[in-house]
Amino acid sequence: MHFNHYGGEAALLAADLVNAYATPGGAGPGEAGPDGASPDDMGPDDAGRDGVGRDAADPGEADPGGADPSATATAVDPSALLAAHGVVEHALGPAQRRDLRAWAHRLAGCFGPQDLAERCARLNQLLEEASSRPTIALHDGTPHFHYSAPGADPAAHVRALTAAGLAYIVCHADARRLGRCARAGCGRAFVDTSRAGRRAYCSVRCANNDAVARHRARRPR
Repeated sequence: MHFNHYGGEAALLAADLVNAYATPGGAGPGEAGPDGASPDDMGPDDAGRDGVGRDAADPGEADPGGADPSATATAVDPSALLAAHGVVEHALGPAQRRDLRAWAHRLAGCFGPQDLAERCARLNQLLEEASSRPTIALHDGTPHFHYSAPGADPAAHVRALTAAGLAYIVCHADARRLGRCARAGCGRAFVDTSRAGRRAYCSVRCANNDAVARHRARRPR
């Protein structure tokens, strides 16, 4: 599924911030298997006994090379992660770093199965807290929307960007696409960009490991 840059990319940034700073272990999303395959089309029943998914990944939906953007974030500084998602003003001072690490914990509650009204209430609170002055920019000759005004504090810009990105998914795609990995002990956040919208795992590795675990659990002892 194709999401526009100003909505989909912002939501992907939100997921990566959550996985870098608000998930136990700080593990990143979209971790690819050895072949760099995409988990986007993998549901609970889409991995075989040999650990190979039955559905082929769509190259247009795969992360090139299986790269993990959240791996660029350090334990204290999300600047490189912001740069990986195209945020121009990504250099952060100590207070801004603390701000975004705390913000990641606020974003975390918007991912995973939950009542639609509950999710919207959480997002409305984030939108209110992240409110800024949106503008229409013409710096490249084509009108496009910016979630914050030129010169805005970088952390404030990211707060506005990510809150609006998640709201975009809820309003223009499907709230259930803001998922959590179904493998026990993982729980990483992801944005489901698959065509079918039935992704259940953050990565091919988690899908395969879960399939192997379920197969072993079914075997007679």
